[in-house]
Amino acid sequence: MKTISSFILMSAPLLVYAQGSELEVIEILVPKQPLVIAGTEHAMSYIDDRSTYTLNRTIADQLSTLVGVNLSGQGGQFQSYSIRGFSRGRIRTEIDGIPIITDRRAGNSASFIAPQLFSTGRVIKGPSSALYGSQALGGVVSLSTESLDKTVLRISGQSVDQGISVAVNHQDNNFTSAFAYQQANDAEAVNGDVLNTEFERVSGLLRYKHQFDGYTTTASWLPSIGKNIGKSNIKYPIRQVSSYPQEQHSLAQLQVSADDKWSVKLFHHYQNWDSETHRFDQYDGLTQYQSHTLGGQWLHQIRLKEQESYWGIDWLSRKGVKITSDYHLHSEKEDISYSLISNEMTGKEDNFALYGKTQWHWKDVQLALGLRYDWLMQHSQQAERSVDNHFNASLSIELPLSDTFKAGLDIGNGFRYPTLTERFFYGKTPRGVIAGEQTLRPETSVGTQLFVTWYPLEHISVHTALYHYELNNYIERYTLNDVQLSYRNLGRAQVYGFESELRWYQSDSIEHEVSYQQQVGEDDSGQVLADLHPRKLSWRARLTFERWSLTNSYSYYLEVNQVGNSEQVRNSFTVWDLSLEHQLNVHHSVSLSVNNITNEEYYASLDEDAAFQPKRSFKLSTSWQF
Repeated sequence: MKTISSFILMSAPLLVYAQGSELEVIEILVPKQPLVIAGTEHAMSYIDDRSTYTLNRTIADQLSTLVGVNLSGQGGQFQSYSIRGFSRGRIRTEIDGIPIITDRRAGNSASFIAPQLFSTGRVIKGPSSALYGSQALGGVVSLSTESLDKTVLRISGQSVDQGISVAVNHQDNNFTSAFAYQQANDAEAVNGDVLNTEFERVSGLLRYKHQFDGYTTTASWLPSIGKNIGKSNIKYPIRQVSSYPQEQHSLAQLQVSADDKWSVKLFHHYQNWDSETHRFDQYDGLTQYQSHTLGGQWLHQIRLKEQESYWGIDWLSRKGVKITSDYHLHSEKEDISYSLISNEMTGKEDNFALYGKTQWHWKDVQLALGLRYDWLMQHSQQAERSVDNHFNASLSIELPLSDTFKAGLDIGNGFRYPTLTERFFYGKTPRGVIAGEQTLRPETSVGTQLFVTWYPLEHISVHTALYHYELNNYIERYTLNDVQLSYRNLGRAQVYGFESELRWYQSDSIEHEVSYQQQVGEDDSGQVLADLHPRKLSWRARLTFERWSLTNSYSYYLEVNQVGNSEQVRNSFTVWDLSLEHQLNVHHSVSLSVNNITNEEYYASLDEDAAFQPKRSFKLSTSWQF
């Protein structure tokens, strides 16, 4: 508690409240985004403040409300997510443009930042996402902390884990500061199981912008400190207890831009965390992890009549990656209490890339062409260095066929380099002995996406996408023998799926969203791939009347009978969430949310070690604007 308290005291003087000016309640504005290369608009989905009706434990809960995005991994604070069945190192997560690489085998996520600190989120789907590089073969999750000039204080508490959250966001012209404190105890499942979900965390944000003579300089720092973070697992608490005693992150960035012409930035992400596992019949283990992610980007924009072009240079470096594991093995001999096994992996990598994108119009046709070349070197003291390079391209065509119907095609190739742990790590872990494979080859893909958008009536739109990925050298973790796991390349694999979303603006105060998703994936031997998203039918409605607003969300997950390695079958289930908000006055609002109304017993993912999700939960929230 001493570390948490110190952080609060240091941050308190930085939380400056704005002067009391009147705010518009109805007007919705979106802060200006910095110059970036993004995918095509039809391949994007968005989250904002209206997505907080979920449990909102981490940003993953909000992302999972989008069609084509699903939860994966075991659960708890480190719940990860997948995009159209791609997860782990196949999707890129970034915060204000800084890539998040945590080397966790379940995948990278932004769970170490309170979701209240994010203002918007964007998910890029489709083959064109590969323009972001190796970590973006399957898509990109881009989160932003940019907000409007205002000060907002949010306080919430929920019943299922006695969790509390306090967050203050302040932005005034060129200065932004934010602070969030979160704490929760163990939750409980419907069947009475205790879930290892306790944690305590503080996170914050400082950003300053200086504008002069057409140039904008931005400096930001986003720190986070967590402690006693439970790792949810079906083996808890009888067979195994896993936790993170401490976790520290620091994201810093300096960026200079010239209007919408060019921008250059440097960034740094430092992380240091410990993982502790007690497997009562086998061992007690402690893993210590630290790393530095450094990088820079130059991005230039050129506009010529109907043509808009971007070109850039990327540098991404991982330094000081160190994983140390110590395991005390329990002995069956009465005179020996334990034996000790220690492992250490050190590694580094450098990735340089050149890329460009051109968009232009030809009559009624919109076209976009993207190109990228990457060179990457990975090195470990325990093995020889590995050097790879790859070139990828993508093409997008969008054509209006009538006033109410348009269609388009995305096609492109992508790649993913093996991670440092997949190539170089060797050691005992909670899942068994993990043996890296240095000879792993990069994954490559050729993806195709066909989309149509239809406006059958003035207030109704239907967006549908069909997609297919042909994958080569797909990297899979597998069981080498009874006690050892390793990684291998599959010869070929394919993923194909369908998703559709209907939006109906019934009136100025009533809005409906209905979506459906379905996906299949298998290797060339017919084995089902892991982390595929389930068949799901969702309906979400928002009603706004005077000062009241109601969000009703209902999702039906169909049963899953065919699963990949390290996964379990799952019965069908429903998840029903409801949120009611009342605007007391121009500054103050309160809301009550009920999650899992039907008290359904279900797993959020197919992971064989995934624990049940929490039972019915009530959350009371309030916010003030100044």
